[in-house]
Amino acid sequence: MKLVAGLAFLLNTILFATYYSVAKEALVRIDPIVFSFFEMISLVPAALIIIIFSWKDMSRAVIKRGFLLGSWLCLALFTIAIALKYSSATGTAFFPSLNGFLAALIAWIFLRQPVKKLTWFAGLLSVAGAILLIMNSSMGNWRGSLIAFLGGVLYTCYVFLADHEQKAEIAPWPLFGIELLTMALWANLVVLLFGDWHALHPSFPHDIWIVLYVAGACTFLPTLITVLIQKHISPVTVSFIYILEPILGAVMANIYLHEMLPIQAYFGGALVVVGAIIHTWGNARRSTQEPADETIQQPSNPSWASQVLVGFVPAWNVQSHRQVGTVPYSISRKGEKTLVQRRRKDRLQRLGVIELVE
Repeated sequence: MKLVAGLAFLLNTILFATYYSVAKEALVRIDPIVFSFFEMISLVPAALIIIIFSWKDMSRAVIKRGFLLGSWLCLALFTIAIALKYSSATGTAFFPSLNGFLAALIAWIFLRQPVKKLTWFAGLLSVAGAILLIMNSSMGNWRGSLIAFLGGVLYTCYVFLADHEQKAEIAPWPLFGIELLTMALWANLVVLLFGDWHALHPSFPHDIWIVLYVAGACTFLPTLITVLIQKHISPVTVSFIYILEPILGAVMANIYLHEMLPIQAYFGGALVVVGAIIHTWGNARRSTQEPADETIQQPSNPSWASQVLVGFVPAWNVQSHRQVGTVPYSISRKGEKTLVQRRRKDRLQRLGVIELVE
């Protein structure tokens, strides 16, 4: 099953790498918010069919988690589409590679987790590459670079949030249907508030096929793979596979759009990818070196941030604030109670009370 899951996520990466180039062509004629609205609203029939056929497995937990995942993915897709309006397809594809180092930085700042020297080195390479990408963009594209970075962060959060939400063995098909329907509902509200219909100059039927391809191949199928197969593969393996996305995205942009960047920009993108490879390889090596018998029991109700960051940086032992030192809080309290009972029994034996009772 792991081989099938690996191949499925490789297909996921290839499909989403084509999104940047295919969507970029249509965004010349269509406002990005309106384009994303058409993309998500075209999936409503599929969402309704899935919900109807899986209604028997519907529950309040499914609706809650599907709404959360759908809201997060909707925000990520809108952000990436807006980034494509202000930036090149190649530049937008490179920025998701920064997200692993960003998660490590957040864990270091907010959760006081140590950062290895290898991670710092990988992060410096990625940041240097991102600076080169931004510096070799026109001044108007600075906005697009920052939005592309934010979109990559949001989509990576969605991937690990999906991994976290599916650990409770929630029925996948109704979850998938609710997720698609939630995206369409939010898309209606966003296009009502921010959509620029005056910038809509579609080329029929070409743009219709683009919208259907992006909706089906770049949104529906990758989301389905994430919902059904995410639990069968480790986050480290997924991170390795997703490193191919910016490389494939740059190749597709060159083939489909004939897009060329300055050599310094390609060098910056290469630095970003190399930094991501070093960071992910370091995490994989540390995770394989950890013996299974040294795992520490986690508290019964860990914080949401800790669980999500465990997905981002799987080799680290991110613990909640309820732990005392390296010993879980519940274990330390149980040991303290046992020690008090033992001392009380010894005191009663010295006083002769136990012998008297017997």
